[in-house]
Amino acid sequence: MNIFIRLEEEKDFKIAEYMTREAFWDLYKPGCDEHLVLHKIRKVPAFVKELDFVACDEDTIVGNIIYSRAKVLNEENKEIILKN
Repeated sequence: MNIFIRLEEEKDFKIAEYMTREAFWDLYKPGCDEHLVLHKIRKVPAFVKELDFVACDEDTIVGNIIYSRAKVLNEENKEIILKN
């Protein structure tokens, strides 16, 4: 196996979603929805395209990781700023 990581391209979306569905199907509960989250997250402003990667073995996608921005809100619905 010769694994390399690259940015995900639009042509990879369906493959990554299928792979995610196969990985999680009936794992924690009947069916799964992780592949739907993956599909929908690419369409929201919080999606970080620069951190959307696939792992490949030759021309076959064998993994992926995706990131989005998030906010922490308090009880008054005000954003809490987190510092490093």
